[in-house]
Amino acid sequence: MSVRFLHAADLHLGSQLNAQHRGSTETIEALDSAVYTAVERLFETAIEADVDFVVIAGDLYDEDSRSVRANTFLQAQFERLAERDIPAYVSYGNHDPVGSATDYVDLPETVHEFDHEEPEECYYPDADAPEARIWGQSYRDRHESRSMYRRFTPADDRIPNIGVLHTGLDPDGRRYVPVARSDLERKDDIHYWALGHVHEPRVFEGDRPIAYPGVPQGRHSREPGPGGGYLVELDADGDYEIEFVPTSPVVWRTVEVDVGADDVASIPDVERRIEAVLEDVPPPADPFDGTSVTVRDPDWGVDGYVCRWELTGNGPVHETFASDEDALGELTRRLRGGLAAREPFVWTEAVRDATGPPIPSIDDLRGDDRVIDELLALADEFDGDEARDRFREHVGMAWEPVDDHEDVRPDELPLTEERLDELIDRARERVLEELALRRAT
Repeated sequence: MSVRFLHAADLHLGSQLNAQHRGSTETIEALDSAVYTAVERLFETAIEADVDFVVIAGDLYDEDSRSVRANTFLQAQFERLAERDIPAYVSYGNHDPVGSATDYVDLPETVHEFDHEEPEECYYPDADAPEARIWGQSYRDRHESRSMYRRFTPADDRIPNIGVLHTGLDPDGRRYVPVARSDLERKDDIHYWALGHVHEPRVFEGDRPIAYPGVPQGRHSREPGPGGGYLVELDADGDYEIEFVPTSPVVWRTVEVDVGADDVASIPDVERRIEAVLEDVPPPADPFDGTSVTVRDPDWGVDGYVCRWELTGNGPVHETFASDEDALGELTRRLRGGLAAREPFVWTEAVRDATGPPIPSIDDLRGDDRVIDELLALADEFDGDEARDRFREHVGMAWEPVDDHEDVRPDELPLTEERLDELIDRARERVLEELALRRAT
């Protein structure tokens, strides 16, 4: 016996895209409604796919944004499911705990909201002839230190059992349901763990898949790529198929643009360079490459992109930005006016200046300067994997990467191996640039 269901989480209704926009154009309306559009697409997918039921693993609302608009919108979506006899099983997380909830509308009877005091077991379609069991528990307060999962105790595994948790999978954390991934993997009476809280889609595959669908719509540059949910086919033998359904109408991108050429000296020059780069920006990467998870619509297209432009390179345009504090603002204004009419539209969230002044070619200085030659020789030692591995052993990982987005601080740099390699390369380039500039003056 198998069931087919939609797994979603972290809707964050009531929140907005942090895109710094004003006005009343169609583009701005698309940005303002993006979160609601993405959630509506989730429910539309459930209806089109004719699922048996829907599971939502916490944070339906964002903080204090459980507004009349958010409540009535969600009520309307659940009523669409109810009209087709599709039940929904909902838990609440740290952004919408039951203890601080204000309900403005009544949800249909087909929506089961998990209790915050005790774990609950629900039967689909009913207890008399169950085809699946769904276990869950909501947050009582914003910080939830109860493990919860220990008391998810199905009577047997003859039908699919699904566990619903809003957790960061941190066994030592005391705020977001402490539990280790290995703890969930050892509970062999649960066939699928429907999780929420982590905002990027990820699936830990195995005999008992553990899945985060991520946010349906990214709201800032730290939530890049397509958002969505999962369509899951599951049976009691442990067989499963997971299909990712992209829903976000807007995708965030950070794009590096090299403006260090001699013919890039003015604001219009930079505009033209950005427009040229736009033609070669690849589509969002498949977050499930190398896994058994498929994407429902590989040719899925977005309505628009919100871009952060990182300007790099050494050239004359650096002086333009350095001599006029309004230059970046003017470039941002022109990009917003010029790119918004594209299809898909492109909205400029910000422009970051990381340019430098023109420098002589390092190759031209090689052999003529003992200090530069010695530095180049030292830098070459770091090009090999063995040398970098020794460096990591001596330096260590100064900043540990943070998995839970709630724990990320703006003054911390999560240091991964990839970022350490990038820092080494950038340090070498920066020192060489400074030496070359000093030799040229």
